[in-house]
Amino acid sequence: MSTRLILIRHGLTAWNLAGRYQGRTNTPLCPAGLAEAHGAGAALRDARASLVLTSPLRRARATAEVIRRCLGSIPCRVDERLVELGFGEWEGLTQAEVRQRWPALLREWKRAPQSIRFPGGEGLADGLRRVQDFLRSPPWEAFAQPRCVIAVTHTGPIRLASLCSDGRPLADYRQVALQAGAAHQFDWDPPGHLRPAGLLPLT
Repeated sequence: MSTRLILIRHGLTAWNLAGRYQGRTNTPLCPAGLAEAHGAGAALRDARASLVLTSPLRRARATAEVIRRCLGSIPCRVDERLVELGFGEWEGLTQAEVRQRWPALLREWKRAPQSIRFPGGEGLADGLRRVQDFLRSPPWEAFAQPRCVIAVTHTGPIRLASLCSDGRPLADYRQVALQAGAAHQFDWDPPGHLRPAGLLPLT
């Protein structure tokens, strides 16, 4: 039996609204993000999830806690592998500010994202290794395989999981669209196979 894995991006933060790279910076939800979390929790009541997982970052944990309460206080666990990519020195900067300081690197990030490493941060291959490890050894593996798991995470891990499910290369990273107001659904089968299962509206 497959496990339905629902990957949800955390609610909005002030840095999202300002167009700033966040990465590992521990930004909180803004009021609009908190409202998004409540809307997601209400939309997920029929998913019959038995476990909520979350990135360790504050914005994801707050989103996950709201969803957990909406679903009847099911277990919630932090998984470090769901953390966002580390953008290093780009964190806190807008794209215009990055362009002023690293114009060539920003062009390369848009043209060939698999080829760069953020100054003082990571490259896509680092995030891919975490996602693949999560899929091969998920936290629910020690228990009876659940029917549905919700994981609150970030843009990077969701895009990387989508690439894994489709068998696409890291070069396609920026081509994976994250739809606002929707969660990405997958079917997970041991020993870590992922199949796309469509989008789930959250609004």
